[in-house]
Amino acid sequence: MNGLMQRLRAGVKQVHGTEAVLAVVVLLVLVYLTIPPLFLMFWKSFVSGISLGTHFSLNGYRSMIENGLSATVVQTLEFALGSTIVTLVIGSIIAWSTIRTDSAMRWLGYVVAFLGFAVPGLVNIIGWIILFGNGSGVGDLWLRHLTGLHLAFNIETLPGMIVMEGLLNVPVVFFLLIGPLRSFNASFEEAAQVHGGRGITVMRKVTIPLLKPVLLSAVILIAIRAIQSFEVPVLLGTPARTSIFTAEIYQSIHSSIIPDYSTAAAFGVVLVAGLIVLLMIETRFTKGTKRFEVISGRGTVDRTTRLGRFRWLPTILNLIILAFFLLPCFYVVLASFQKRIGASIGAGSFTLSNYATLLHTSGFMTAIRDTVEVALLAAIATALLTLLASWVSVRGKGTLARLVNFMANIPLVIPGIVMGFGFLLFYLYSPVPLFGTLLAIGLAFVAMFVPYGIRYVRPALIGISGELEEAARISGASGRHILFKIVLPLVKSSVTGTSLYVFFTSFRELAMASILVTAATPLLSTLLLDQLVNGDLTVVSALGALIFIVSALVGLLAFRFIGFQRVSPVPVPMGDAS
Repeated sequence: MNGLMQRLRAGVKQVHGTEAVLAVVVLLVLVYLTIPPLFLMFWKSFVSGISLGTHFSLNGYRSMIENGLSATVVQTLEFALGSTIVTLVIGSIIAWSTIRTDSAMRWLGYVVAFLGFAVPGLVNIIGWIILFGNGSGVGDLWLRHLTGLHLAFNIETLPGMIVMEGLLNVPVVFFLLIGPLRSFNASFEEAAQVHGGRGITVMRKVTIPLLKPVLLSAVILIAIRAIQSFEVPVLLGTPARTSIFTAEIYQSIHSSIIPDYSTAAAFGVVLVAGLIVLLMIETRFTKGTKRFEVISGRGTVDRTTRLGRFRWLPTILNLIILAFFLLPCFYVVLASFQKRIGASIGAGSFTLSNYATLLHTSGFMTAIRDTVEVALLAAIATALLTLLASWVSVRGKGTLARLVNFMANIPLVIPGIVMGFGFLLFYLYSPVPLFGTLLAIGLAFVAMFVPYGIRYVRPALIGISGELEEAARISGASGRHILFKIVLPLVKSSVTGTSLYVFFTSFRELAMASILVTAATPLLSTLLLDQLVNGDLTVVSALGALIFIVSALVGLLAFRFIGFQRVSPVPVPMGDAS
């Protein structure tokens, strides 16, 4: 402990006075947002009952084992592995065909990726449930009418969950791969072909080995996202009677009048431990990345693969994925104007009564106000905190700067449902009266989104020479003027992109919100979940249509600021923020 304090003091001495104070303040804020919730969750896993006493017990872990821990582990791994394979295969094909081939309408790859981030995953899933839920949805009836055959596609199964989660994550792999595929020196492939290598052999022996680090990172990232996933396990897995970790945490809290905090905390501890192991595996496999570096320059060969008569196949795949994202959402919008779900389309089948019912739904207007306030709070606070943390970690030196960067990235490996549960315990037992307030929800959102903002703002700061700030400091400028008059204008687009991304992601965030909201502080996402469980599907469609339209509009605004063909247009999320 004394050694750590000495290194901290040394780190403070290595920066200027104002910057040192700022670094300490940023570090304390990050510690407040991450450590207490996680510590209380770990503590609660060993304390039974509602209170936070000191009587230690293993009842939470016993209950977790009795509830079928082995089945939960197996089904979670099956779900994660299956969806990772689906995501990696389809995402890689779309990225490769967009960047490295002459496929027709290659720009569709970018459209698919952007829509994948803009379309709310919650609304997408609800649309598919209405169309193909339990084998007797509207889509099944349409197929039966068109083909005359009894075709039933039930997505409320483990294979359906795997396909759904896998396709929802395709944009993540696309944005991870387009950068390396663009900068890849194709002269190696050219040399291999000159020596007699065929297309498949060259890809297997040259292309894939050189892309091994990014492919391994993509596999680990998608596996972590699948394990952290919330909407698919809860909305599709509960009817399918599957047992996924995130769904088990939610059920432990909501399945009875008296919530089982100890069991939920035990599930959370085991889940976080497993995710940390995955990150350690990724670090081990990718630490030797210098072995995969290539030297390129003016002589780099820009080689495009000719697909010939198969050049339309990637286009067909893009259109299929595009339909996956848009078809259910468009049907949700259509159903929101129908008198009855599945009714034939005609002049007399449309109505506005669903929206009238929605307007009179208890808590609807409050949910709109609360959602906008929380999203604005999270967007502004996250943008400011990530700007400060990125500046401290990039320009600072020593232990203090490294600690700021480390603390800012801790929530990256914590699922939203686990983070939300940690904040629930923190505010429930904290002497500060924040439990059940919008400020508590907003702070929890900030903690969750800070790592994503860091990944977007920090690279922009690294690309700016520190000499500009040194010149301003020599001229007598204070740290505040340097940060807001010099640094901020240079990274304004990154900060704006981060705030817009956080806003429209907060607008439909469900995992964390489902744990923290109360009857006095409803959000649109949790109101949609409640209506799906207890309400009319036509009203659910009206609310889903509203969320979809607002998310799409804000998403278009975000992409307007971020740019259409940037290598990394949005921060790639680890947790489920769809």
